[in-house]
Amino acid sequence: MKGQIALGLLAILALIGVLVLVGVGEPNRMAEFTAAYDSRQIETGASLFEQSCRPCHGPQGQGIGGVAPALNAPDLFDGSRLAAVGFSGTLPDYVRGVIAAGRPVPSAGTNYPQRMPTWGAEYGGPLRADQVDALVAFVLNWEGRALAGGGAATPATTGPTVGSDITVALPAGDAARGKALSEGGLGCTGCHVLAAVGPLWPADGRGPGVGARAETRFQASGYTGKATSSEQYLFESTVLPNAYVVDGFQPNIMPQNFAERLSAQDMADLLAYMLSLR
Repeated sequence: MKGQIALGLLAILALIGVLVLVGVGEPNRMAEFTAAYDSRQIETGASLFEQSCRPCHGPQGQGIGGVAPALNAPDLFDGSRLAAVGFSGTLPDYVRGVIAAGRPVPSAGTNYPQRMPTWGAEYGGPLRADQVDALVAFVLNWEGRALAGGGAATPATTGPTVGSDITVALPAGDAARGKALSEGGLGCTGCHVLAAVGPLWPADGRGPGVGARAETRFQASGYTGKATSSEQYLFESTVLPNAYVVDGFQPNIMPQNFAERLSAQDMADLLAYMLSLR
């Protein structure tokens, strides 16, 4: 009997020891679990952003002029944007509210005429609450990069701005750099590749790519611009986007300031890229 009691006491002491060891390691285990959960949530948010948000907000959240504002930007994280709209809550609540409820009315005083869709199911959108939370986590994940200056930016020019004279001589273009510019701060990809906010650049089921279309567009009936070559047509479409608006699309959607944002080299590189899309 005494032996059984002793064995019982030893078993209890061993169990207590195991529980103590588990308790000591529990904070670290929970921290690792939380980090893994947060990582999975951000990954889910990245996938949702790619599917639903990238066409308007750009590949890395840099924003697209005239379409949607930057999310990967210092003013979102330093409080400036919240103060500008008079929001007194937390940043996660602001981002969550905008994503879930959308913006049924364009923001006053901005150059974003399009209305942001409603995404949250509680407002009639397609996303569950956990999916909205994943998008919030992904956007907030940009904080360090944005505040360090690595977020939204326009590409640096390599010389004086090109202006709006479409007859000016341009240097030789680099299509690879033009592609990088279009996918970067200029945001061309969001409207012309990922979504048909403007005429699609790559070839698709409706016809050839923009490089091939440009060869005849300036000669077509109804053309109202001044281009006399495919290069000039694409040049004009970039720096004077309202000179001729392709049927089925709206004026004033494309940014009107590329003549002041791009250098001659930038323009040459963009043209080389567009002309390569057959």
